[in-house]
Amino acid sequence: MKQTPLIAQHRAAGGKLVDFAGWEMPIQYSGVLDEYHTVRSKAGLFDVSHMGRLMVSGAGALAFLQSVTTNDVAKLAVGQAHYSMVCNDEGGIKDDIFVYRLKPVEYLLCVNASNRVKVLTWLQAHPRDANVVLEDHSDQMGQIALQGPLSKDIMIALGGTAVATLKLHHSCEATVASIPTLIARTGYTGELGYELYAPSDRVGLLWEQIVEAGVSKGLKPAGLGSRDLLRLEMGYLLYGNDIDETTTPIEAAVEWTVNVDKGDFAGRAKLLAQKSSGPAKRFVGFELLEKAVPRHGCKILDARSSQPIGEVSSGNLSPILQKGIGLGYVPSALSAIGTRITIDIRGKAVPAQIVKTPFYRKPKSA
Repeated sequence: MKQTPLIAQHRAAGGKLVDFAGWEMPIQYSGVLDEYHTVRSKAGLFDVSHMGRLMVSGAGALAFLQSVTTNDVAKLAVGQAHYSMVCNDEGGIKDDIFVYRLKPVEYLLCVNASNRVKVLTWLQAHPRDANVVLEDHSDQMGQIALQGPLSKDIMIALGGTAVATLKLHHSCEATVASIPTLIARTGYTGELGYELYAPSDRVGLLWEQIVEAGVSKGLKPAGLGSRDLLRLEMGYLLYGNDIDETTTPIEAAVEWTVNVDKGDFAGRAKLLAQKSSGPAKRFVGFELLEKAVPRHGCKILDARSSQPIGEVSSGNLSPILQKGIGLGYVPSALSAIGTRITIDIRGKAVPAQIVKTPFYRKPKSA
């Protein structure tokens, strides 16, 4: 298995290490629920160095990215980022990514660990001008995510004062704990938080400095288990579960990441046709109406006929809502908010209802 530059820190902290997309990663430290509640109420620190980090630069970088991603890169100001999709020619999702515009002609793509080689190969095969430079910086950069309501205070205590005015989906270069760092106000938990990019040989020290500065505020290292719970409550997509190359952004209910007016890009024709005619299936969120826990692979049934109409792509018990929640695809005709469905959980038919996501919404006073 591959290891991130933080493997020693995970072992020292007693992390339970598992194989995740070929990487030896911590699934938990103090416990999934404990880490989940810590992120929701204080702050948690995640290692996301297994993610891929691809740099695209040069005078033709913008035109190239416009042709291989679905969102409108031209709208990004320097220091701004957005969520986007890399699609195949049929509109199927090769990966969901974040695009950061770091400089006028320099962009950073954050891609999923399991798709790093696939996306890089796809980009390398795509036509581009000779002045476009495409580089894989995944091994050169480490990446950690500090997430939770106290994350800003911890960052400022370490000298990252730039976060005081950093807006959502914006980034800046700063010195944090004496380490040059790219700070991005992004994350996959639904909480205030930051993703920090630092040189691989110094990200371990950055991790240790954050833990030391945050321990008095209740900060704890957090693993993949709590991260999955947090993102599920927000209705965020997990590649390989909720989306893949057989699903399109339109079907996955993230059509806002698709700008068909910006010009041609991979998959545009198919997505434009689907946007016009409407998708046959639609990604939805649902809540169980009885106490139970839906899991990936459970059948979704029509509440009237009891016939299978879909499958749960992600599901769990929400610790805050104390009810089973899940995501999955159903026929578009049965996707309206409030529609009753049934989830087959180990042979038991459990009533459920399609609801608007995110499942979890922060109190207005927070």
